[in-house]
Amino acid sequence: MMEKIILAQFIAHIVADFFAQPESLSYKKQEKGLGSWHLYIHVLIVFVASFLMTFTVDFIGYAAAITIVHFAIDALKSLIERWLKRKKGIDDEFYTNHYLFFTDQLLHVAVILGAVAIYWTRNHPVPVYLDMFTVNQLLILTGFLLCMKPANVIIRNCLASLHLYDEVDNENDLERAGRWIGTIERVMAMVLVMLQQYTAIGFIIAAKSILRYNDSKTGKTEYVLIGTLLSFGIALLMGIGISIFVAP
Repeated sequence: MMEKIILAQFIAHIVADFFAQPESLSYKKQEKGLGSWHLYIHVLIVFVASFLMTFTVDFIGYAAAITIVHFAIDALKSLIERWLKRKKGIDDEFYTNHYLFFTDQLLHVAVILGAVAIYWTRNHPVPVYLDMFTVNQLLILTGFLLCMKPANVIIRNCLASLHLYDEVDNENDLERAGRWIGTIERVMAMVLVMLQQYTAIGFIIAAKSILRYNDSKTGKTEYVLIGTLLSFGIALLMGIGISIFVAP
């Protein structure tokens, strides 16, 4: 089934572009662009992940095509980010632009869909190892992965567009703790939605709200509230989407 190959390639993209790409690597890519070996390490990871997740000789050329276009998109994104940094007078800081981030991800997804569609229309077989998994299992795995680091990055980019981040005490330890809390709450919420335990989700939201009730910093309160709503919104959408598409 083509759906299995699409989901396998989505998982490969999530692993390569999020889990296997720490912020330090992204910074080096942005800082030096085509002159950074970090960019080439990243695209090598993209190729390996793409090929391994559709493990068949027939897909090597398609994995290479996905990787080449991925390289071009990332190189162009780094070029634009460096130009924006110079224009804004930002030095020695990792710069992210939410419009560029979402455009970058949409282009990557479009390339994957296009490559898989061409692969399928040429009557290539589904890799044998994918027969070990059902579409439902791959869909659930994709949902769990998206609720982890990708959701953290998506929320951070959404909040950056509101310019609330500068008002928050951005201590590294607290930021890391917040990411872990967000990841855990999204995974729990997605599981509860799939189990149709909506009341329990309300208790989680209420408990988190009580913990933040006495915070006197308006900017921080708004930041946490919006982040929490986005976090649970992503989890609910994932859970409901999987519940709809997963066959009973």
